[in-house]
Amino acid sequence: MNSDNQSKQDKSIEEPINRALDTSIENLSPEVRRRLNQARIAATEKNPSPHYYWKTVSALNVFFALAIGWQLLPSPVQIQETSFADVLQEDLEMLDDLEFIYWMAEEEQSATL
Repeated sequence: MNSDNQSKQDKSIEEPINRALDTSIENLSPEVRRRLNQARIAATEKNPSPHYYWKTVSALNVFFALAIGWQLLPSPVQIQETSFADVLQEDLEMLDDLEFIYWMAEEEQSATL
């Protein structure tokens, strides 16, 4: 019941407001009516959603970021394996020192036996 009374009150308020608005529209100048109609048509025309453009731009940005990141990754470096003897040949003093240390280790080991 309460909703029926509310509905009747709403209609009794709406009707005079709608009549007053209709009358005010009829009293508008033709130029204002023309501009209002143009604005109404422009507002109701189907335009592509701006979200579509943002989604496309975002997808392209992600693609370019991944492509640039892929290019900036360090490439696997292949280490040339050089033998220990080749390295030591470059520094003969180090070779002499290592031979001396090796000789001392052998002497110490044979003395403990």
